[in-house]
Order: sequence, then C-alpha cells, then structure tokens
Amino acid sequence: MITIRKQEDQYGVYHGENRLGTVTLYRNPNHKTNCYVKLDIKDIDNNLSTELFGKLTEIAGCQLQAMVDSDNAALVEFLLAGGFVCKRKCYEVAACADDYIGGFSDMQLYRCSIGTSDYDHCCHLMYCYYTDIHKAINPWTAAYESFCAALPEAVIYAKCEGKIASLAFVERNEIAYVWGADKEQFSRFSRALASSMLAEHKNIFFECDDCDWAAMLLKSLFVNQCDASFDTYIKGLPYKGGK
Repeated sequence: MITIRKQEDQYGVYHGENRLGTVTLYRNPNHKTNCYVKLDIKDIDNNLSTELFGKLTEIAGCQLQAMVDSDNAALVEFLLAGGFVCKRKCYEVAACADDYIGGFSDMQLYRCSIGTSDYDHCCHLMYCYYTDIHKAINPWTAAYESFCAALPEAVIYAKCEGKIASLAFVERNEIAYVWGADKEQFSRFSRALASSMLAEHKNIFFECDDCDWAAMLLKSLFVNQCDASFDTYIKGLPYKGGK
C-alpha cells in the first residue's frame, strides 16, 4: 500500500515502511488548470503507479501534468501505467546553413518592434493562436498582458493584400513564436524567414510543439536534428458518472 506524507514543500512516498522517494506538486501561474508533478522516485515499480497517481490526483483536486524527456523510458512507462497520456511533444531545433533544405523564397519581409501598431497586432494574433492550440492540453489562464510581456520585442512578418499574414517573434538568432493565417502563405514566409536569419547568424534556434502546425512546418525545413523530445503527459480526473 502506498502512503504519502507531506514534508514541507514535497510529499514523501512510502510503500509500507520503504521510502520510495519524493513528489513535488506545483502550479504554473500562467497555466493554472493542471497541477504539475515532479517525480524523484527510486526503484520505479509500474505496479504501484495507479495507486500513487490516484492519491496524488485526490490531493491536487485537478488533472495532473508531468514533463519528461522522451528518452527516459522507465519514467514514461511508469506514467503510462498510472493512466497518463502523452498530449504534446516539444522538439528543439539548432541549425546552421548546411541543415537547411527549404529552398528559396522571394517573399518580402517586414520588421517591427514593441511600441508600434503592427507589433500590437502581431501580439493579438499570436495570443489567439497560442491559446487555441494549447487549450486542450494546458490552457493559458493568465491575463493577455502577461502573455504579451513574455514575447520578444521584435517581430518579422509578411503581408498579403495589406494584412499581416505570417509572423515570427525573434530575439537575436532565436525564433520564439510563429503564426500563419494559412499554410500556403506561411510556407513561403518560413522559407524566407529561415534564409534571412541564416544569412545573418551562423546558427538559429527554436522550439516547436507538435500541436503547433506552423512551428512544425518550420521544423520540416531542416535536417540533421535530434529525434528526442520533451513531452507533456496528462492524467485526467476519474469519471464520476452522470451526464
């Protein structure tokens, strides 16, 4: 039988009198729907995971979220055995010109900075897209202003018929967030963006979630990238019955 004992900001996990390790439960102020779980468990036993995560769900009172490297096979199996489901994979791209296979795009690019009307419009477009693609996994719960405050101060963007059609928030050689009105326009934009940044920097960096079609399209322009990912696992609340 699993017992959980509160110990300051952590929970000690015991199987009988054998101490298995600790669990930390914490909240992200920008994503309050889920309770995050950080595990430090020795001698992982998948037969104990259902009971452990059932008790942790009762303590948290909401669905649980665990973040784990895809190559941590033992922890992944422990989470799956406990009822978690992989909901999102995040890949890192670190690329140079030799890794680029996207080809040329002659799309005209524009640049704006914080304090301009185009920048404010880009913030709104990015916020609507981000909250939509992540709402089924880990919804944004903070204010709009908090989202904007976390964005880089520069945006590279393209227009179609006078309207912003694609954009990327950038900081030096890092692409932080991307958005496109449609895949055809964004495909042209992403190739122009990558080519432009690689002409200016030896290497470029970005992360992409597999729920983000625009970021994944950008990723597809590069080879020689690691297949490993940083994954989000979710365990929902048990079904209580009724309508």
